[in-house]
Amino acid sequence: MVWSDQEIIRLSAQFVTVADEVYMLYPEDPGNLNRVKDDPAHLFFKKFGESMPPGDWNHPGTKQGIYMMGPNGEYLEGKFAAASNPADIQARLRRAIQRWDALRQSKGYANSPIPAVKATYPPDVSGELIFRVNSRDLPRGAGDRSGRRITEAERTSNAFMDFTKWAWNETWVGVAKTQSFVPDSGGTGAVPISVARSIARIALLDNVRGQNPEWRDQDIKNIAIRMKVVRDSNGSQVIEYTGSAQITDGNKSFSATCYGEGVYDSKAGKFSRLDLVWLGMRGGAAQFNQRANDRGPAPMGVTMSLFNE
Repeated sequence: MVWSDQEIIRLSAQFVTVADEVYMLYPEDPGNLNRVKDDPAHLFFKKFGESMPPGDWNHPGTKQGIYMMGPNGEYLEGKFAAASNPADIQARLRRAIQRWDALRQSKGYANSPIPAVKATYPPDVSGELIFRVNSRDLPRGAGDRSGRRITEAERTSNAFMDFTKWAWNETWVGVAKTQSFVPDSGGTGAVPISVARSIARIALLDNVRGQNPEWRDQDIKNIAIRMKVVRDSNGSQVIEYTGSAQITDGNKSFSATCYGEGVYDSKAGKFSRLDLVWLGMRGGAAQFNQRANDRGPAPMGVTMSLFNE
């Protein structure tokens, strides 16, 4: 993908980068478009889009893309579905910087240093434990090329040439209390079933290739996460986690086993590290997760890693 290109990384450091769900800014269906017609965010993005060259602004239709704009929505550069050609994005970034230099002089804008910010998590995720979750297809045999985002048979153009080499997705899940992952004084226990079911509903999804709605509570047929202190040195506890899950809604499914390890400081009451890995077989397809031609069963992995600010 273009963001791993070193020159693009260097050039993009001159911009304040923002990511958003573009459907919320510019819906495609008339009902939702009418709902946001007076929304300042929609009007801002619409003004910018209407100043773009027609071939770079996809209208009508979805608006996913890479866009470079001034503080009042002025067009600097941009292109719909532009995540596959590093040379093209490099050229657009350079043009955007040149246009910005001319724009700021004509309008009296002032360059300001771009502040460094710490990595964080989405604002709708909360809890004392925040996990970054990644899903990934796994090889099905020697020489297997599973893990491609779009298979050779599914590809209809060159638009996906670069990022077809990758097949992973990311989400986040919060756990309200740290103690949910700490065994009792006997050194053994289980993660509360309500917490385990919440993790299953949000995290144990086949969203490797695209969107997949959360599981419903009735889809979670079985889940358990057991924990045991395997080493305790002056209050620093190494905790081992094992578990399993069986989830299905009749159309799609995921059955997996879990292994994890955490390092917990009982004096400070916090984890310095906590990681879980779920490995198993997924099957079926959701509407938007691009499994219509790859329904499985096939191996998939999900990792959960504690996010420490």
